[in-house]
Amino acid sequence: MATVNEAYQSIADVNLWLRSRGGDDLVLADIPSIIPLRWPHFRDNWEFMKPDLLSNLTQDIDPDFFNKQIDDFSIFIESQRTSTKINPFQDSQTFYRFYSIFNNVQIDSINLTNEEEKLVTSELARIDSFSKNNFISAKQNIINYRDRVTDTYGLSDLDYNKAFNKSSIPPQINATIVEVNYLLTLEQSIRTCDFILANLFAVDVAIDPFALARANANNPDIDIGNYSSGNLVKINYGESLESLANRYLGDPDKWIDIAIANGLKPPYIDEVGVRIPLLSNGSSNQINLAETDITGNLNIDKLYINQQVLLQSNVEVVADQRSIISIKQVPVSGEIILELDGERNMNDYKTVDQAYIRVYAPNTINSGLYILIPSPKTLPDNRIDDVPWFLAKSAEDEKRAKIDLALDASGDLTFTTNGDVKLSYGLDNAIQAIKLKIITELGSLRYHPTFGFINVLGNKNLNIDGTRGLIVESINSQIMADGRFDRVESISVDYLANNGTNEGVAAMVINLTVRLAGGTQAIPISFTVNNS
Repeated sequence: MATVNEAYQSIADVNLWLRSRGGDDLVLADIPSIIPLRWPHFRDNWEFMKPDLLSNLTQDIDPDFFNKQIDDFSIFIESQRTSTKINPFQDSQTFYRFYSIFNNVQIDSINLTNEEEKLVTSELARIDSFSKNNFISAKQNIINYRDRVTDTYGLSDLDYNKAFNKSSIPPQINATIVEVNYLLTLEQSIRTCDFILANLFAVDVAIDPFALARANANNPDIDIGNYSSGNLVKINYGESLESLANRYLGDPDKWIDIAIANGLKPPYIDEVGVRIPLLSNGSSNQINLAETDITGNLNIDKLYINQQVLLQSNVEVVADQRSIISIKQVPVSGEIILELDGERNMNDYKTVDQAYIRVYAPNTINSGLYILIPSPKTLPDNRIDDVPWFLAKSAEDEKRAKIDLALDASGDLTFTTNGDVKLSYGLDNAIQAIKLKIITELGSLRYHPTFGFINVLGNKNLNIDGTRGLIVESINSQIMADGRFDRVESISVDYLANNGTNEGVAAMVINLTVRLAGGTQAIPISFTVNNS
């Protein structure tokens, strides 16, 4: 079990790596080895440092806790000035107790000694050589210590303990705001490790399973299996493809087979994703994003059609999963406009509530999704298309007419006397299907652009034959594309200059007969289309 020293050293290592890579200013908490050398500086200058820290209160994740830390640290400094202790900063507990203070004092704001300069240079060189394994080790140290502290405070979770086969210890003290913030610090550090490990391009050069499979297609030492089926399973949080392969395929090296079966590419597993704030309030089914993130990377490179995204804000705390159905970018500003599926309630997500979307790296998996475990077993074709009892004695053509929800003349659902949704089947459903094709304008359905009747509204009356030909072609194409119908047996299109009235509205009267597939039944249909 990790000690407090190991946990906080791991936190410092992760933070220092991020600041070093990002070119950010270093703080004392990034290099704990300097802190014992800084006691004289804090002892003699605390009253001058305190106002600067108080000015940073609003930028802290928990201003109330940070303010309490400043007050407690002031009392601590005053007491230690008159204490017989030579250097209270040599006690490692001081670092953990006042972590927020040291995490807000920039190293550039103090004059370092030569010894301290060497410590900074040495630590930066050590951190620069970090690999994937270093971050895995750091994350495990923090998790182990978090679990230990959680048990001590009586905040452990039974489901978590059961999932990870962990035995908790009896609580020893009651958690206060201080203890809860300790846990918050640990949890944030674990998420930071997840983020780094989910973006391994910044740490290690990861293996692309597709490139590996191509390069080793004729290598007898690399055995890519032949699979005929697969099983969907949930990947556990913190699990790797290797552990999945070992559990289900009996060999951790078979992770490549799982990656290929699911189209996964580096970093394969992305539990953290990327949080992108909304640029403006949402509207209808659209949200707007900035061209780049805070680090200058293009946001559009993180997005693609049919991508699953999570919407959330300080008010809408339950994540709402949507799919991207359209991506547009404004040429001059670079602003990105996303159109999402689902309810048109994007106005619920406002910038004042810090609304954002979370996206995950393309071709990755996480514990919220299912992953396919390939199997060499061939699935038996034992599918049975059951005929419902109410069609059991019907003719074959009526059985082929399928079953849909019954609609009334205005297109609304209809219900039985018992309050159930009414079904449409047999000959009635065939007629309903044709009606839906006629009343739906061609191209109006986003996911079915070829479904519907051509719009002839506005066609010139001088070209009646041309309009008549368009109508006939449209009807034929719709009927022949539907397996429920055999053919259009007859069709006539008559032009009426005034639609049978004196209002001067030109129209086309269509009469057709459609034969059902699998039988001899024919359906007569008649309707009118205005074209001016």
